[in-house]
Amino acid sequence: MQGETCHSLQSHAVHALSNICGGTTQSARALGALSCSASATSKNKMSCLTEGDVRPLIEMAKTSSIDVAETAFAALANLLSDAQIAKEALDDNIVMALTRVLKEGSLEGKISASRSLRQLLNQFPLSEVLPDYSQCCFIIHALLVCLSGISLDNVTSLEPLDVLALMARTKEDSHFSPPLCTAFLEVPESLEPLVRCVSIGPPPIQDKSIQILANLCQGRHSLLGEYLNRSQGCIASLASRVMESKDMEIRISSAVILISAMRDRREQSIDILEASKLLKDLISALVDMLKQHSSLTSLDIEIWKPYTEKSPLNYEQDVLSVPELGKVSEETVALWLLSLICSYHARSKYTVMELGGVDAVSDRLASCTANRQEQYEDSENIWTCALLLATLFQDSVIVQSSEIMRTVPSLASLLKSDDIINKYFAAQALASLVSTGSRGIQLAIANSGAVLCAVALIGQVESDMPNLVTMAEEFKLAENPSQIILRTLFELEDVCTGAIARRSIPLLVDLLKPMPDRPGAPLIALHLLTQLAEGSETNKVAMAEAGALDALTKYLSLSPQDSTETTITNLLGILYSNPDLLYHESSRSTSNQLVAVLRLGSRSSRLSAVRTLQKLFDSENIRDTEVAWQAIQPLLAMLESGTEIEQQAALVALIKLSAGNISKGSAMFDVEGNTLENLYKILSFSSSLELKKDAARLCCILFENSTIRASPIAAECLQPLISLMTSGSSMAVEPAVCALNRLLEEEYNAEVAATGEVIDLLVSFVPGTNYQLSEACIGALIKLGKDRPNCKLDMVKAGIIEHALDMILDVPVSVSSSIAELLRILTNNSGIAKSSAAAKMVEPLFLLLRRPDVTMWDQHSALQALVNILEKPQSLAALKLTPSQIIEPLISFLESPSQAIQQLGTEVLSHLLEQEHFQQDITTKNAVVPLVQLAGIGILSLQQTAVKALESISQSWPKAVADAGGIFELSKVIVQDDPQPSQALWESAALVLCNVLRYNSDNYVKVSMAVLVRLLNSTMESTVTIALSALLVQEKGSSRCAVAMAEAGAVRALLELLKSHQCEESAARLLEALINNSRVRETKVAKYAIAPLSQYLLDPQSKNQSAKFLVTLALGDIFQHESLARASDSVSACRALVSLLEDQPTDDMTMVAICALQSLVMHSRTNRRAVAEAGGILVVQELLLSPNVDISGQAALLIKYLFSNHTLQEYVSNELIRSLTAALERELLSTSSINEVILRTIYVMFSNFKKVRFSEAATLCIPHLVCALKDGNEAAQESVLDTLCLLKESWPQMNEDIAKAQSLISAEAIPVLQMLMKTCPPSFHERADSLLHCLPGCLTVTIIRGNNLKQTMGGTNAFCCLQIGNGPPRQTKVVNHSICPAWNEGFTWLFDVAPKGQKLYIICKSKNTFGKSTLGRVTIQIDKVVTEGVYSGFFSLSHDGGKDGSRTLEIEIVWSNRPSNDSM
Repeated sequence: MQGETCHSLQSHAVHALSNICGGTTQSARALGALSCSASATSKNKMSCLTEGDVRPLIEMAKTSSIDVAETAFAALANLLSDAQIAKEALDDNIVMALTRVLKEGSLEGKISASRSLRQLLNQFPLSEVLPDYSQCCFIIHALLVCLSGISLDNVTSLEPLDVLALMARTKEDSHFSPPLCTAFLEVPESLEPLVRCVSIGPPPIQDKSIQILANLCQGRHSLLGEYLNRSQGCIASLASRVMESKDMEIRISSAVILISAMRDRREQSIDILEASKLLKDLISALVDMLKQHSSLTSLDIEIWKPYTEKSPLNYEQDVLSVPELGKVSEETVALWLLSLICSYHARSKYTVMELGGVDAVSDRLASCTANRQEQYEDSENIWTCALLLATLFQDSVIVQSSEIMRTVPSLASLLKSDDIINKYFAAQALASLVSTGSRGIQLAIANSGAVLCAVALIGQVESDMPNLVTMAEEFKLAENPSQIILRTLFELEDVCTGAIARRSIPLLVDLLKPMPDRPGAPLIALHLLTQLAEGSETNKVAMAEAGALDALTKYLSLSPQDSTETTITNLLGILYSNPDLLYHESSRSTSNQLVAVLRLGSRSSRLSAVRTLQKLFDSENIRDTEVAWQAIQPLLAMLESGTEIEQQAALVALIKLSAGNISKGSAMFDVEGNTLENLYKILSFSSSLELKKDAARLCCILFENSTIRASPIAAECLQPLISLMTSGSSMAVEPAVCALNRLLEEEYNAEVAATGEVIDLLVSFVPGTNYQLSEACIGALIKLGKDRPNCKLDMVKAGIIEHALDMILDVPVSVSSSIAELLRILTNNSGIAKSSAAAKMVEPLFLLLRRPDVTMWDQHSALQALVNILEKPQSLAALKLTPSQIIEPLISFLESPSQAIQQLGTEVLSHLLEQEHFQQDITTKNAVVPLVQLAGIGILSLQQTAVKALESISQSWPKAVADAGGIFELSKVIVQDDPQPSQALWESAALVLCNVLRYNSDNYVKVSMAVLVRLLNSTMESTVTIALSALLVQEKGSSRCAVAMAEAGAVRALLELLKSHQCEESAARLLEALINNSRVRETKVAKYAIAPLSQYLLDPQSKNQSAKFLVTLALGDIFQHESLARASDSVSACRALVSLLEDQPTDDMTMVAICALQSLVMHSRTNRRAVAEAGGILVVQELLLSPNVDISGQAALLIKYLFSNHTLQEYVSNELIRSLTAALERELLSTSSINEVILRTIYVMFSNFKKVRFSEAATLCIPHLVCALKDGNEAAQESVLDTLCLLKESWPQMNEDIAKAQSLISAEAIPVLQMLMKTCPPSFHERADSLLHCLPGCLTVTIIRGNNLKQTMGGTNAFCCLQIGNGPPRQTKVVNHSICPAWNEGFTWLFDVAPKGQKLYIICKSKNTFGKSTLGRVTIQIDKVVTEGVYSGFFSLSHDGGKDGSRTLEIEIVWSNRPSNDSM
């Protein structure tokens, strides 16, 4: 309601003014008061004022009366808040009136005008309100003047200040040139009101003033800083607002102003803060600001940022080149302000540290670098963090904190940023850290990847943003932080020699290339590469791989300044000090460029080039180039005319250039023909020992050329060199001796120098630590000692042996090599080799051989010396080394690629193994493998020594020899034909092999048969014995082995052994085993063996019964082959076997001999005759009576074979039959068995020789034949049947008594023959039946009883009558009164021949009162009973032509050889 009333009054007031021409001030004031009230009530309720209602006020403001204008503006000030009114006023050019009031009006009018202007600026852009820059400047100055006149007591708002704030914050600087902010600074004194507001004004006024001043900081900050520092209250107020204000923008603005105040007057500002005791609190507030993580403000303030273009502070630059202002964050201004404070005030650094500022910055930086920077609106926040850290890290105490290490990864990451500012200040922070931090921090930085980024930064800042260097100076930071980082880190060995440096090298090498945008980079890179090259050989190689050599050579070709040229050549010299780089592809081009400098450069350049060439000439690859040849002339010129230093450098270069190249020596010799003459002059006349030394060194090189060495001028150098040796200068003696050593290659020079004085001098130089000198002296002594016995003795007298032994183990291998060769030369003299001094050499020489670096030539010399000495065993008496210490090095020599060393090593080892304790030492076992390998190498000299050594070793270590392949390798020696081994070598190898086989019989099968057969030819019985054992084992393993052995000559070798009575039993055993093989018997060797075997049996020296048995067995095996049994040599075998049997051998041998004879005589009449003539019949006849049934049986079989035909009929006798009979009887009695062979032999005798059948012996044989027929088996029975049949056939022709006797005796066989007819096979029946029917016998008939013999009338008194043929009848007794009479009465008839076709007639009769009556008759054919023996049963009685079956007689008929007891 009240607002509506005010608006109504306003409307009436305006109408009143419009009705009154010109209006009145009172009405205007009233309207002004009403407008203020209305404005306070509602800013939007101006609708009561229609268009044109405010025109009277506008007109009043434009009137000439200043008071009226002021009154009008007092009224308009609030009315202009309405956009429509403001637009109307602006269109009526109200600004001009407003400007006049600000210029001429009273303080109150200016305030009203200021309020009106504020309303307009709130509605319209500044460029529409004040389009002219000069007008803006005037209003700003007017407002500042107005502000200075206003009291600040109890004031909460100032209109002029508000307008200034709006104008200062404008974003329309692009419409004004220069920027509007410069208007505030055109009259510096006008800033005083703003400063006063900050100093003494209340907080709202302070804040408004601070906002204005913050916007002015982009201008002349130095001018602003001056006014700010004049007022101590201003600095303190600003600090207070930073600490106390709750408005973030005010805090930021206050901090920005403080930054401007401190930039040029840091000391003054900090002193003010310290005096007001606000510094620490301010730092605390700033640190808190860092921790807030606030967002960006709306303030567009450029604090302090370098640009790649001209600085925006340069007023003369084009407006369009001014960069857009950036929004800042609270953290950014805090970082800036802390950086400024800490860059001056050291104690503040500790405060920041204590308050957690470092942690906050580290966290902020880590957060920024851990993500993409695009996510952060305030990019300035990042590098300002690094700036603050760079300032803090300048303090060595702060960097000792454990928290500092956290910052390294973030800084390293920031160093990789694409923004040059970020990289630069990250490098500053890291530079501060590496300068003040510990080694651990430095390594952490190195490992973070900062090094590569620092390399990439070299020369970039100076060219891209030179004002960064200025900013660094303001903060007391390094100008080139990347260089500091790299130089400091490269001083660390871990970095310099590690992978970091190697990764940096390619980047630094790239910087050597001229770059217009980075002109300073090559020189910096050159120094850094030099630093890296000096610290690591690996870096040198890496630089070469990165192309440094090529880049430096090209750089040198550009003819840089002298100092740079020297630096380049020095770096090249450092790089080429690495031997690997001497062969780099760029080395030749480098050499070419250096030679050009040597010719055309200044004196200092030439000296530097020579020193670099010295290193390049270490490479044969360079020395052999045309460029190197081209260097000779300028070097010789420098040698001739240069200063002492230049001569020294030239000499060294020439020495290296000509080393190992005879042609270059010749070239120097040929250059004007005065090179050697100049050297001679230096040696003879120069007063400088240094030059003489180098001249001698060059002479030493030149004297490698035989042509130069043989020249007259070279011979003239001999005496100056000897004189130089006596100079007493250690540095001159060595090259002099080396040159003399070369000169002595010429025999003429050696003869001249071969004096006792020279020898004594050389011997005196041998001891000492100058090993090159020692080596040269020893080499000269070696040349003087060759073929000069007197010189050798002089050397010994001079103590050379003592000197050599004292140093041989402590000197380099080259010296020890020379010493060993000298000792070899000396010990070639037998007198020296036998001396006690030579015995002292043994242990040192063995110790020398144990050295791992000993060369092949050393080995040869030392071993030869040992061989010379060890030929005398007493030389080992004083040896203190254990066998293992001596043998161990010798083992390696056995595997040397040099045959000479292998030879000497085995010789030494052979000498040592003559001692038992060397044989048994465990180390000796390790020598087996190489010795075995040498044994089979096929080189006789090596084989001889190796096998000799193995001969000793195999006794102690046979298994090791076998495991090392000794069986195979030794076998190769044994069968080796090309080259043919000596007998001693062969026997030695055979002995070693047998030692191995003797150790383990399992090895027998591992040796080839050819080798074992060869061993049979050995002269050593032990070897032959082992070979025989092995062959026997192999023969048992496979039947095929026997054939292979025979083919390998085993049979002949075995026969030779038997002939020589060597290993008889084993040889005979193997021979028998071989011949027992049927396939061997088919070969020629079997036939060849007959005679030697027979001779062995006949040889009276053959005493070994086992061997004789085996030989006999072998003969028996041979004669199993029919063709061999018929061979011509078999006759001798027959005699040998008979002779053997005559000697009454063992049963086994007898058996074998008999069997052999059986084979011999079975198919050959000649052999039968030979046996008989040799007395074999009698011998065999005696054997028939042997208690050994087998022997007697085989003897009988032999008799059978002997008499199988009529060849030996004259030798047939009764005694032979008696012997056979006796043998048969003996066997029957002793074994109760029948010898079938004897029976068959008897049959053969009776069959082939009929006259024997008529003999008494034959008759006496029959009972035994009958026994054999009774008790023998089928075969025996068959033989007996055959024999009895033969005798039966002869009975008709022989004497009757003899025949009868034989038949009677043969009749004893009747029961047996009858049994055979029943039980034997049908084949026996015919012969048995024929015998039964021709033999005499006895027929017995027994009437047992009768049955049913009743008569029709009367009783029966029965009896029987018997009759055979025409013989007298026989009658039984009468049995009365019985129809079944029992007679049991027998009757016997004797026959000379079994009855044939005859019948037995029996009549049964009864005797009674009336006479005799016939009861019946029985007729029986008795032929059947002869065969069956017994014929019995019930026979029916026939009566009156018919048979009465009821009447029977029980009768038994028996045919036998004698009557039964009953019948008798």
